[in-house]
Amino acid sequence: MERRWQHVFLMGPMGAGKSTVAQYLRREMGYVRYSLASPVEAVLDIAAPWLKDASKAVRRPYLQRVGRFLREFKPNPLLLAAEEVLKHTVSPIVIDDGRTLEEAVWADQHGFLVIVLTASEFVRRRRILARDGELPDGRTHEDMTEQQWQHARGFVIDTSDLTEDEMCEMVRAAIASRWRATREKGENQNDEA
Repeated sequence: MERRWQHVFLMGPMGAGKSTVAQYLRREMGYVRYSLASPVEAVLDIAAPWLKDASKAVRRPYLQRVGRFLREFKPNPLLLAAEEVLKHTVSPIVIDDGRTLEEAVWADQHGFLVIVLTASEFVRRRRILARDGELPDGRTHEDMTEQQWQHARGFVIDTSDLTEDEMCEMVRAAIASRWRATREKGENQNDEA
């Protein structure tokens, strides 16, 4: 059975719209949503159970620290876990929390459409405040996992002036465009054979 849509890997800073887009893809296009942070959250919940019910702003620096630690292992256990999901999932997958160049390269090599969402700092702060009720500690933005998205190659969408619907429609159009290009490339290769 041919998968209708390509896997999608979303990267970008906090508040750029990654979770919003992932929820849309799951709800409207049948994507399975997977988070690279799942293993990170599991380790943090074991190591610091008192943080389980803490706010996102409080948990984030600890998640970043655990994530950095896990990413030091080779092979990267976050990517190994994602590969297991790929093996056992027929539907297209959206990963909405890409953080590093290694992860973006992995996604590209595994057939994901890498999409980098960005937005102005003002817009991102407004969205985070509306979503979480508080802004994270300023050091959170300085973490290397919050910086590497700037160097990733992918389809870039600035969501600063977009509504949620417009943002999701742009991503949907990027997916459809890539899917058509991939099909046409396959048809051309078949014609040459």
